Amino acid sequence: MAKVSLIKCGSYEQAEVDAAVTAALAPFGGITAFIKPGQKVLIKPNCLMGEAPELAITTHPAIIYAVVKAVVAAGGIALVGDSPGNAHANVVTSLEKAGIKQATEAAGGELVFFQQGGIVKVKSPSGSQLLPEVPIAGPVLNADFVIDLPKIKTHGMTLYTGAIKNMFGCVPGFFKTEFHRLAPHPRDFANLLVDVFQISRPGLTIMDAVIGMEGAGPSHGTPRQLGAIIASPDGVALDTVAAYLIGFDPRDIDMIQIAGERGLGVAALEQIEIAGATLAELRRTDWARPDQLYKILKRFPGVAGFLARYIAVNPEIDQKKCVKCLVCLKSCPAKTIHQGKDKKVVIDLKNCIHCFCCHELCQYDAVKLHTSWLAKLMGV
Repeated sequence: MAKVSLIKCGSYEQAEVDAAVTAALAPFGGITAFIKPGQKVLIKPNCLMGEAPELAITTHPAIIYAVVKAVVAAGGIALVGDSPGNAHANVVTSLEKAGIKQATEAAGGELVFFQQGGIVKVKSPSGSQLLPEVPIAGPVLNADFVIDLPKIKTHGMTLYTGAIKNMFGCVPGFFKTEFHRLAPHPRDFANLLVDVFQISRPGLTIMDAVIGMEGAGPSHGTPRQLGAIIASPDGVALDTVAAYLIGFDPRDIDMIQIAGERGLGVAALEQIEIAGATLAELRRTDWARPDQLYKILKRFPGVAGFLARYIAVNPEIDQKKCVKCLVCLKSCPAKTIHQGKDKKVVIDLKNCIHCFCCHELCQYDAVKLHTSWLAKLMGV
Protein backbone atom coordinates (compact mmCIF):
# COMPACT_ATOMS: atom_id res chain seq x y z
CA MET A 1 0.00 0.00 0.00
CA ALA A 2 1.38 3.40 -1.01
CA LYS A 3 0.36 6.81 0.31
CA VAL A 4 -0.10 10.01 -1.66
CA SER A 5 -0.79 13.37 -0.06
CA LEU A 6 -3.27 15.61 -1.88
CA ILE A 7 -3.49 19.15 -0.52
CA LYS A 8 -5.62 21.95 -1.96
CA CYS A 9 -3.69 25.06 -2.95
CA GLY A 10 -5.56 27.74 -4.86
CA SER A 11 -2.79 30.15 -5.75
CA TYR A 12 0.96 30.73 -5.94
CA GLU A 13 0.93 33.21 -3.07
CA GLN A 14 4.09 32.23 -1.21
CA ALA A 15 2.46 31.87 2.20
CA GLU A 16 -0.23 29.58 0.79
CA VAL A 17 2.31 27.46 -1.09
CA ASP A 18 4.57 27.17 1.96
CA ALA A 19 1.63 25.98 4.06
CA ALA A 20 0.49 23.52 1.38
CA VAL A 21 3.97 21.99 0.99
CA THR A 22 4.26 21.60 4.77
CA ALA A 23 0.80 20.00 4.93
CA ALA A 24 1.63 17.70 2.01
CA LEU A 25 4.72 16.35 3.78
CA ALA A 26 3.09 16.01 7.20
CA PRO A 27 1.60 12.52 6.60
CA PHE A 28 5.14 11.24 5.97
CA GLY A 29 6.70 12.88 9.04
CA GLY A 30 7.65 16.19 7.44
CA ILE A 31 10.80 17.14 5.55
CA THR A 32 13.07 15.92 8.37
CA ALA A 33 11.85 12.38 7.75
CA PHE A 34 13.72 12.56 4.44
CA ILE A 35 16.55 15.06 4.86
CA LYS A 36 19.35 14.87 7.42
CA PRO A 37 21.80 17.68 8.28
CA GLY A 38 24.73 17.95 5.88
CA GLN A 39 23.15 15.93 3.08
CA LYS A 40 23.53 17.11 -0.52
CA VAL A 41 19.96 17.29 -1.82
CA LEU A 42 19.44 17.49 -5.57
CA ILE A 43 16.13 19.21 -6.36
CA LYS A 44 14.95 18.56 -9.92
CA PRO A 45 12.25 20.95 -11.20
CA ASN A 46 10.77 21.00 -14.68
CA CYS A 47 12.56 23.67 -16.73
CA LEU A 48 11.70 22.44 -20.20
CA MET A 49 12.48 25.90 -21.58
CA GLY A 50 13.08 29.42 -20.42
CA GLU A 51 9.54 30.78 -20.31
CA ALA A 52 7.55 32.86 -17.82
CA PRO A 53 5.96 30.88 -14.96
CA GLU A 54 2.42 31.94 -15.86
CA LEU A 55 2.61 29.91 -19.09
CA ALA A 56 2.55 26.73 -16.95
CA ILE A 57 5.40 25.08 -18.86
CA THR A 58 7.78 24.93 -15.89
CA THR A 59 7.59 24.25 -12.17
CA HIS A 60 6.48 27.50 -10.54
CA PRO A 61 9.19 29.37 -8.58
CA ALA A 62 6.94 29.53 -5.50
CA ILE A 63 7.17 25.72 -5.28
CA ILE A 64 10.94 25.86 -5.74
CA TYR A 65 11.26 28.46 -3.00
CA ALA A 66 9.11 26.48 -0.54
CA VAL A 67 11.00 23.21 -1.07
CA VAL A 68 14.47 24.76 -1.03
CA LYS A 69 13.61 26.64 2.15
CA ALA A 70 12.36 23.44 3.80
CA VAL A 71 15.51 21.53 2.82
CA VAL A 72 17.78 24.29 4.15
CA ALA A 73 15.77 24.47 7.39
CA ALA A 74 16.32 20.71 7.82
CA GLY A 75 20.09 21.25 7.50
CA GLY A 76 20.41 19.98 3.96
CA ILE A 77 22.48 21.50 1.16
CA ALA A 78 19.88 22.42 -1.46
CA LEU A 79 21.13 22.03 -5.05
CA VAL A 80 18.72 22.86 -7.87
CA GLY A 81 19.43 21.65 -11.39
CA ASP A 82 17.90 20.68 -14.71
CA SER A 83 18.82 20.29 -18.35
CA PRO A 84 16.35 22.11 -20.64
CA GLY A 85 14.96 20.31 -23.66
CA ASN A 86 16.82 22.64 -26.02
CA ALA A 87 20.44 21.56 -25.68
CA HIS A 88 21.57 24.78 -27.35
CA ALA A 89 19.85 27.01 -24.80
CA ASN A 90 21.77 28.95 -22.19
CA VAL A 91 20.87 27.08 -19.01
CA VAL A 92 21.28 30.08 -16.71
CA THR A 93 19.10 32.24 -18.95
CA SER A 94 16.43 29.52 -19.07
CA LEU A 95 16.42 29.20 -15.28
CA GLU A 96 16.23 32.96 -14.90
CA LYS A 97 13.31 33.37 -17.32
CA ALA A 98 11.42 30.63 -15.49
CA GLY A 99 12.11 32.33 -12.15
CA ILE A 100 13.88 29.23 -10.85
CA LYS A 101 17.29 30.83 -10.34
CA GLN A 102 15.86 33.71 -8.32
CA ALA A 103 13.68 31.45 -6.16
CA THR A 104 16.56 29.05 -5.48
CA GLU A 105 18.97 31.76 -4.36
CA ALA A 106 16.36 33.65 -2.32
CA ALA A 107 15.58 30.48 -0.35
CA GLY A 108 19.23 29.69 0.39
CA GLY A 109 19.95 27.10 -2.29
CA GLU A 110 22.36 27.04 -5.19
CA LEU A 111 22.20 26.05 -8.83
CA VAL A 112 24.09 23.10 -10.27
CA PHE A 113 24.73 22.71 -13.98
CA PHE A 114 24.26 19.22 -15.34
CA GLN A 115 26.35 19.75 -18.48
CA GLN A 116 29.30 20.93 -16.38
CA GLY A 117 29.00 18.31 -13.67
CA GLY A 118 30.19 15.37 -15.72
CA ILE A 119 28.23 12.63 -17.44
CA VAL A 120 28.12 9.05 -16.18
CA LYS A 121 26.94 6.22 -18.40
CA VAL A 122 25.01 3.73 -16.30
CA LYS A 123 24.07 0.24 -17.40
CA SER A 124 20.41 0.06 -18.36
CA PRO A 125 18.51 -1.43 -15.39
CA SER A 126 16.06 -3.03 -17.82
CA GLY A 127 18.78 -4.48 -20.03
CA SER A 128 17.60 -2.30 -22.92
CA GLN A 129 19.01 -3.27 -26.30
CA LEU A 130 18.09 0.15 -27.69
CA LEU A 131 20.24 1.99 -25.16
CA PRO A 132 22.43 -0.38 -23.12
CA GLU A 133 24.08 2.52 -21.26
CA VAL A 134 22.07 5.49 -20.01
CA PRO A 135 23.84 8.89 -19.77
CA ILE A 136 23.03 10.62 -16.46
CA ALA A 137 24.30 13.97 -15.12
CA GLY A 138 26.94 13.48 -12.43
CA PRO A 139 25.33 15.86 -9.87
CA VAL A 140 22.25 13.63 -9.79
CA LEU A 141 24.23 10.50 -8.97
CA ASN A 142 26.48 12.34 -6.53
CA ALA A 143 23.57 13.64 -4.44
CA ASP A 144 22.70 12.02 -1.12
CA PHE A 145 18.99 12.52 -1.78
CA VAL A 146 16.92 13.51 -4.82
CA ILE A 147 13.65 15.46 -4.76
CA ASP A 148 11.54 15.43 -7.92
CA LEU A 149 9.47 18.62 -8.56
CA PRO A 150 7.36 17.98 -11.67
CA LYS A 151 4.60 20.09 -13.21
CA ILE A 152 1.30 18.37 -14.03
CA LYS A 153 0.81 18.53 -17.81
CA THR A 154 -0.36 16.62 -20.84
CA HIS A 155 2.23 15.38 -23.33
CA GLY A 156 1.86 14.59 -27.03
CA MET A 157 3.98 11.45 -27.01
CA THR A 158 3.39 10.08 -23.50
CA LEU A 159 -0.12 11.54 -22.89
CA TYR A 160 0.82 12.69 -19.41
CA THR A 161 3.99 14.05 -17.84
CA GLY A 162 4.78 14.07 -14.14
CA ALA A 163 7.19 12.43 -11.71
CA ILE A 164 8.64 9.79 -14.02
CA LYS A 165 8.90 11.94 -17.14
CA ASN A 166 10.38 14.90 -15.24
CA MET A 167 13.51 12.92 -14.44
CA PHE A 168 14.30 12.79 -18.17
CA GLY A 169 15.95 16.14 -17.49
CA CYS A 170 18.72 14.22 -15.72
CA VAL A 171 19.90 13.24 -19.21
CA PRO A 172 22.11 16.16 -20.22
CA GLY A 173 21.89 18.20 -23.38
CA PHE A 174 22.22 16.49 -26.74
CA PHE A 175 21.79 12.96 -25.35
CA LYS A 176 18.01 13.51 -25.16
CA THR A 177 17.68 13.55 -28.93
CA GLU A 178 19.31 10.13 -29.05
CA PHE A 179 16.48 8.71 -26.90
CA HIS A 180 13.93 9.98 -29.42
CA ARG A 181 15.91 8.68 -32.37
CA LEU A 182 16.31 5.22 -30.90
CA ALA A 183 12.78 4.92 -29.53
CA PRO A 184 10.20 6.71 -31.69
CA HIS A 185 7.41 4.38 -30.52
CA PRO A 186 5.70 5.41 -27.24
CA ARG A 187 6.18 2.07 -25.46
CA ASP A 188 9.90 1.92 -26.27
CA PHE A 189 10.36 5.55 -25.28
CA ALA A 190 8.51 4.91 -22.02
CA ASN A 191 10.88 2.05 -21.22
CA LEU A 192 13.84 4.38 -21.58
CA LEU A 193 12.14 7.03 -19.43
CA VAL A 194 11.61 4.47 -16.68
CA ASP A 195 15.29 3.51 -16.93
CA VAL A 196 16.21 7.14 -16.22
CA PHE A 197 13.72 7.32 -13.35
CA GLN A 198 15.08 4.12 -11.85
CA ILE A 199 18.70 5.28 -12.08
CA SER A 200 18.06 8.81 -10.77
CA ARG A 201 16.23 7.37 -7.73
CA PRO A 202 14.12 10.29 -6.42
CA GLY A 203 13.20 9.63 -2.79
CA LEU A 204 10.46 12.25 -2.66
CA THR A 205 8.20 13.84 -5.26
CA ILE A 206 6.35 17.11 -4.73
CA MET A 207 4.19 18.04 -7.71
CA ASP A 208 3.14 21.49 -8.81
CA ALA A 209 -0.53 20.87 -9.62
CA VAL A 210 -1.75 24.35 -8.73
CA ILE A 211 -1.95 25.34 -12.39
CA GLY A 212 -1.14 22.66 -14.93
CA MET A 213 -1.38 22.36 -18.69
CA GLU A 214 -4.03 20.74 -20.85
CA GLY A 215 -4.22 20.16 -24.60
CA ALA A 216 -1.03 20.37 -26.65
CA GLY A 217 1.41 19.83 -23.81
CA PRO A 218 4.10 19.88 -22.67
CA SER A 219 4.82 23.35 -24.06
CA HIS A 220 1.99 24.57 -26.31
CA GLY A 221 -1.09 23.68 -24.30
CA THR A 222 -3.39 25.85 -22.23
CA PRO A 223 -2.79 26.63 -18.54
CA ARG A 224 -5.56 25.29 -16.32
CA GLN A 225 -6.05 25.35 -12.58
CA LEU A 226 -6.24 22.08 -10.68
CA GLY A 227 -5.48 23.71 -7.34
CA ALA A 228 -3.29 21.20 -5.54
CA ILE A 229 0.12 20.24 -4.23
CA ILE A 230 0.67 16.48 -4.47
CA ALA A 231 3.44 14.66 -2.60
CA SER A 232 4.68 11.13 -2.03
CA PRO A 233 7.90 9.17 -1.54
CA ASP A 234 6.46 6.89 -4.24
CA GLY A 235 6.66 8.78 -7.54
CA VAL A 236 4.87 6.02 -9.43
CA ALA A 237 1.91 6.17 -7.05
CA LEU A 238 1.91 9.96 -7.33
CA ASP A 239 1.79 9.74 -11.14
CA THR A 240 -1.04 7.20 -10.88
CA VAL A 241 -3.08 9.64 -8.78
CA ALA A 242 -2.16 12.75 -10.80
CA ALA A 243 -2.96 11.13 -14.15
CA TYR A 244 -6.34 10.04 -12.77
CA LEU A 245 -7.04 13.57 -11.51
CA ILE A 246 -6.77 15.02 -15.03
CA GLY A 247 -9.04 12.41 -16.54
CA PHE A 248 -6.72 9.62 -17.66
CA ASP A 249 -6.98 5.96 -16.82
CA PRO A 250 -3.47 5.41 -15.34
CA ARG A 251 -3.44 2.00 -17.00
CA ASP A 252 -3.22 3.80 -20.35
CA ILE A 253 0.00 5.62 -19.43
CA ASP A 254 2.85 3.33 -20.54
CA MET A 255 5.55 4.69 -18.24
CA ILE A 256 3.35 4.33 -15.14
CA GLN A 257 2.53 0.73 -15.95
CA ILE A 258 6.13 -0.17 -16.83
CA ALA A 259 7.40 1.36 -13.60
CA GLY A 260 4.77 -0.58 -11.66
CA GLU A 261 5.71 -3.82 -13.40
CA ARG A 262 9.35 -3.23 -12.43
CA GLY A 263 8.39 -2.82 -8.78
CA LEU A 264 9.46 0.84 -8.66
CA GLY A 265 6.18 1.91 -7.08
CA VAL A 266 2.46 1.29 -6.93
CA ALA A 267 0.60 1.73 -10.21
CA ALA A 268 -2.85 0.58 -9.09
CA LEU A 269 -5.20 3.28 -7.80
CA GLU A 270 -6.98 0.88 -5.44
CA GLN A 271 -3.69 0.20 -3.66
CA ILE A 272 -3.02 3.86 -2.89
CA GLU A 273 -4.10 5.65 0.27
CA ILE A 274 -5.00 9.32 -0.22
CA ALA A 275 -4.25 11.77 2.58
CA GLY A 276 -5.91 15.21 2.54
CA ALA A 277 -8.46 16.09 -0.15
CA THR A 278 -10.41 13.37 -1.93
CA LEU A 279 -9.94 12.39 -5.56
CA ALA A 280 -13.58 13.28 -6.26
CA GLU A 281 -13.04 16.85 -5.05
CA LEU A 282 -10.27 17.57 -7.53
CA ARG A 283 -10.77 15.28 -10.52
CA ARG A 284 -11.26 16.99 -13.90
CA THR A 285 -12.59 14.55 -16.50
CA ASP A 286 -12.79 17.29 -19.15
CA TRP A 287 -9.05 18.04 -19.11
CA ALA A 288 -8.15 18.47 -22.80
CA ARG A 289 -5.89 15.74 -24.17
CA PRO A 290 -3.30 15.40 -26.95
CA ASP A 291 -4.72 12.04 -28.02
CA GLN A 292 -4.33 12.20 -31.80
CA LEU A 293 -0.56 11.89 -31.95
CA TYR A 294 -0.52 9.11 -29.36
CA LYS A 295 -3.18 7.11 -31.20
CA ILE A 296 -1.21 7.30 -34.43
CA LEU A 297 2.02 6.14 -32.83
CA LYS A 298 0.35 3.31 -30.92
CA ARG A 299 -1.77 1.98 -33.77
CA PHE A 300 0.91 2.31 -36.46
CA PRO A 301 4.26 1.73 -34.74
CA GLY A 302 5.97 0.88 -38.01
CA VAL A 303 4.69 3.88 -39.90
CA ALA A 304 7.64 5.77 -41.33
CA GLY A 305 8.96 7.22 -44.54
CA PHE A 306 6.44 7.24 -47.41
CA LEU A 307 3.41 6.08 -45.37
CA ALA A 308 4.08 8.51 -42.55
CA ARG A 309 2.93 11.34 -44.78
CA TYR A 310 -0.50 9.71 -45.19
CA ILE A 311 -1.27 8.08 -41.83
CA ALA A 312 0.20 10.52 -39.39
CA VAL A 313 0.17 13.69 -37.42
CA ASN A 314 2.90 15.63 -39.18
CA PRO A 315 4.88 18.65 -38.00
CA GLU A 316 4.77 21.67 -40.29
CA ILE A 317 6.55 25.01 -40.11
CA ASP A 318 4.32 28.08 -39.96
CA GLN A 319 6.50 30.39 -42.02
CA LYS A 320 4.70 33.50 -40.74
CA LYS A 321 5.64 32.69 -37.16
CA CYS A 322 9.10 31.23 -37.78
CA VAL A 323 11.90 33.59 -36.68
CA LYS A 324 14.70 31.37 -38.04
CA CYS A 325 16.17 30.66 -34.60
CA LEU A 326 16.92 27.11 -35.89
CA VAL A 327 16.27 25.40 -32.57
CA CYS A 328 14.15 22.83 -34.40
CA LEU A 329 16.90 22.19 -36.95
CA LYS A 330 19.60 21.79 -34.32
CA SER A 331 17.46 19.58 -32.06
CA CYS A 332 16.08 17.20 -34.69
CA PRO A 333 17.30 13.64 -33.92
CA ALA A 334 16.69 12.51 -37.52
CA LYS A 335 18.40 15.56 -39.05
CA THR A 336 15.41 15.99 -41.32
CA ILE A 337 14.88 19.73 -40.87
CA HIS A 338 16.72 22.01 -43.27
CA GLN A 339 17.06 25.67 -44.18
CA GLY A 340 16.95 26.36 -47.89
CA LYS A 341 18.59 29.05 -49.97
CA ASP A 342 15.49 31.18 -49.45
CA LYS A 343 16.16 30.93 -45.69
CA LYS A 344 12.88 29.09 -45.12
CA VAL A 345 13.02 26.28 -42.57
CA VAL A 346 11.39 23.10 -43.89
CA ILE A 347 10.75 19.58 -42.61
CA ASP A 348 11.46 16.64 -44.91
CA LEU A 349 8.81 14.13 -43.84
CA LYS A 350 10.51 11.23 -45.64
CA ASN A 351 12.93 10.82 -42.75
CA CYS A 352 10.79 12.26 -39.94
CA ILE A 353 10.53 9.89 -36.96
CA HIS A 354 7.62 11.84 -35.44
CA CYS A 355 9.27 12.50 -32.08
CA PHE A 356 7.92 16.09 -32.20
CA CYS A 357 10.96 17.60 -30.54
CA CYS A 358 10.57 20.48 -33.00
CA HIS A 359 7.03 21.18 -31.81
CA GLU A 360 7.93 20.81 -28.15
CA LEU A 361 10.95 23.09 -28.24
CA CYS A 362 9.71 25.92 -30.48
CA GLN A 363 9.19 28.97 -28.26
CA TYR A 364 7.40 30.87 -31.04
CA ASP A 365 4.61 28.32 -31.69
CA ALA A 366 5.83 28.10 -35.27
CA VAL A 367 5.66 24.31 -35.52
CA LYS A 368 2.12 23.08 -36.05
CA LEU A 369 0.85 19.51 -35.94
CA HIS A 370 -1.24 18.63 -38.97
CA THR A 371 -3.42 15.51 -38.94
CA SER A 372 -3.38 13.86 -42.36
CA TRP A 373 -6.65 13.29 -44.24
CA LEU A 374 -6.31 9.50 -43.97
CA ALA A 375 -5.70 9.66 -40.22
CA LYS A 376 -8.85 11.78 -39.86
CA LEU A 377 -10.78 9.30 -42.02
CA MET A 378 -9.65 6.45 -39.75
CA GLY A 379 -10.84 8.33 -36.68
CA VAL A 380 -7.49 8.86 -34.99
